[in-house]
Amino acid sequence: MVSTFDVAATDHELPDVEERAWRDVSDVGMATARTEWAGAAREMLLVAAKKYMSLVQHKDIATGVQDLTGIRTKQPTRQWIGGVLAEVSAESLRRGEPMLSSLCVNPDESVFDGYAAIVGAATGTTPADPDVHASHERLAIYRHFEAAGLPAGGGTPMIPSKLGAARARARKAAIAERPIKKCPKCNMQTPANGICDTCD
Repeated sequence: MVSTFDVAATDHELPDVEERAWRDVSDVGMATARTEWAGAAREMLLVAAKKYMSLVQHKDIATGVQDLTGIRTKQPTRQWIGGVLAEVSAESLRRGEPMLSSLCVNPDESVFDGYAAIVGAATGTTPADPDVHASHERLAIYRHFEAAGLPAGGGTPMIPSKLGAARARARKAAIAERPIKKCPKCNMQTPANGICDTCD
């Protein structure tokens, strides 16, 4: 289940948008902005980490970090969010934690673009299936932070429901599109071994 991040869930009290003295990323520099955004993103992901099965959409991260820091940008999210989440991942590893960035997902509940590359850079191994890797990382996060609602047995790695349903549909479609092997003599469908039960 994807939870929409609630800024009120943090310890920060934010002024109204009209009262805020916004800083533009061009005023502080991208390096400074990325560092501050990464700190804010970590706080947001920690909120999710403490509730079993909770996730945060990357668009909510993008909006939330700007609200929390007062640093905003007009650049498309895809141009800068990966760098922010890479810093979050690096900080998790420095602290000996599972990668909090695995809790960040796209609207379809797949991992955000760049997740596999971040894992590869951090660990030296790029996962063949980033979503499966993230499912294990998320479980480790929920256990590490003793998430509310964690099953007594510790839970199991799970692909989020929306993504799982989409994958099941894709598998079903792929099976339906497989060519049917038929016997050249009787035109009946042959079993997997290719030997016709009727003719051979």
